[in-house]
Amino acid sequence: MSVKEIQTQLVKMTPAEQADVARFLATLHNTHSPEFRQELAARHRDMDSGREISEAELARILATKPSISRS
Repeated sequence: MSVKEIQTQLVKMTPAEQADVARFLATLHNTHSPEFRQELAARHRDMDSGREISEAELARILATKPSISRS
């Protein structure tokens, strides 16, 4: 499928569907960024060392990160 074909399909979508695609693309972009990979590695080291975070800290972190879908 070409970029033009994808664009043609995107304009036919509802705003909610377009927002889902936008979140997916942002997540996909982040997973390829060196900064994201470094942050993920640091979080894995924290988890492996037994570091715990509060529920409030988790909510704050999740609120600042784009997600693929919130359905």
